[in-house]
Amino acid sequence: MSHDALEAVIGRAVIDEGFRVMLFADPDSALAGYALTEAELAALRTLDAENLDAFAGGPGSRVVKMLETNHRGMKKTLEC
Repeated sequence: MSHDALEAVIGRAVIDEGFRVMLFADPDSALAGYALTEAELAALRTLDAENLDAFAGGPGSRVVKMLETNHRGMKKTLEC
């Protein structure tokens, strides 16, 4: 299930500038509430603006396209 949480975090960081800023500035607060493994948390704590795109698979990735397409439903899910 943590794979879904990881995709949610990356997708949100790609499309939500406020969340992305928080993720870079205070990753522990940004990631609170997500069911992530310790390895995923460690990897996400190392993200910065330069490597987010690579971590997400680049702008052409299937995940990014899916998240952009489903932005409204995704936003509602993440706010819960």
